[in-house]
Amino acid sequence: MDSTEDFSPYRSDGKLYGFVCVVTGASQPVGQAIIEELAACDNPPSPTSFAETISTLSAAHPNTNVIPYPFNVSQEPETLSLIDEVLAAFGRLDVWVCSSGLLGPPAIYDTTPEDLQKVFEAHALAPFFALKHAPAAMGKLTEKKGTYPNAVEKKQRYGSIVVVGSVAGTYGGCWGPCYTMAAHASLGVVRSGVAVLKGSGVRVNCISAGQVDVGVDLHGMDVKGMTAQFPPASLQEKEAQQKTIGLERAGRPQEVARVAGFLASGFSSYVTGANLVVDGGASQSGNGETAPGITAGSNGGVKELDSFREVKIKMATPPILSTTSESDISSTCSTFSLTPSEFSELQKKAVEAKSLSYSPYSKFRVGAVLLTKSGNYVQGANVENASYPVTTCAERVAFGKALTTPGSQGPFKAIAVATDISPPASPCGMCRQCIREFCELDMPVIMFDAEGGYSVLKLGELLPLSFGPEHLDKPRQS
Repeated sequence: MDSTEDFSPYRSDGKLYGFVCVVTGASQPVGQAIIEELAACDNPPSPTSFAETISTLSAAHPNTNVIPYPFNVSQEPETLSLIDEVLAAFGRLDVWVCSSGLLGPPAIYDTTPEDLQKVFEAHALAPFFALKHAPAAMGKLTEKKGTYPNAVEKKQRYGSIVVVGSVAGTYGGCWGPCYTMAAHASLGVVRSGVAVLKGSGVRVNCISAGQVDVGVDLHGMDVKGMTAQFPPASLQEKEAQQKTIGLERAGRPQEVARVAGFLASGFSSYVTGANLVVDGGASQSGNGETAPGITAGSNGGVKELDSFREVKIKMATPPILSTTSESDISSTCSTFSLTPSEFSELQKKAVEAKSLSYSPYSKFRVGAVLLTKSGNYVQGANVENASYPVTTCAERVAFGKALTTPGSQGPFKAIAVATDISPPASPCGMCRQCIREFCELDMPVIMFDAEGGYSVLKLGELLPLSFGPEHLDKPRQS
């Protein structure tokens, strides 16, 4: 039987009629926009608090009833209680939208199992419980109209589960490991849900959202991931968006919400198991490149991986910060226990060291500076040779000087590298291994470009799964 007749709630005035919808994450901007879309599809959402959103909706659309219902999405009994109350009050359930904004820490070295558990619960457990329990409620039919405004009969089993995920679940590298793993898990719920829902009349789909502008100036805010659920402030910059997004701008909450409205309605009546990417083309702009697999040589060290286990072979580019932004510098110093004067001196001496470069062949100048924990600065520049393999990089020159200079032999607090190109260039693989020999994995590696930008990563992020002195057996006593 064709369900589109009953499952077409959009009318000429843009409203959804008769549907009972659950939206989780409704206190976040995207969640609020989805509420607005489902309640009155012709009006844009207001960037206000949740209470103001409810008040505004009630005044503009008196036949739309938005009921706040605080519950823990990671607790199965609370999900069941919510479903029971919905059925008791309205006799039906039609749409369930799972939306979450929990990011988690940006680096794996700052990530605890508890962090991973929290993010996983928010992104994957909520869709799992919806998939497990909502279909039975969505299959409940009503022969009579309910008593609430716009109520209609429900003569067929149908429903729509919409999971608002992230492009991190498609190609990863968007924030931190927690977020990427949880986004993959939420998409996995959708993929597995098609078979689970067979014969139920209920559909399940995913929205993989990219960067969304939530209308908040992020500069100076705590954006580490567990307390404030926003991406780095540097992504707000117009230049960054032009480089990484096909449409050269961030999305708006209502643009994600409209896709949710489409998936909730009969317009998508033959769409299930789909992953709709809503990222302005960012995944096609070069940052989300993936390879379907990697193949080993004849020694068989690595086998080919299938398309469902895509491997990102190019590390995500770290955000480009500004040396003229007090908030960027303050955040960097706070994260890596540097003082503003130390940061300024690292930049000054790294740029200064470039002038010492001997690079007649490549014309590629590199300056490096080491900061010891005792407060000494040691500079180095790249030294080329007509016999190219004899060339020495700036970082290794700096280490050679430091290790042979009394009082500058470490331990080291930071290393900075400056080049004449933009975006910032990172140390080569050989230099990363050299740094690994003498420095801790959480030491910052600051990379300055020629246009006032910089990026910073921990050594462990630049050289993951590294091999260091501690991996070797101690020399045996003779």
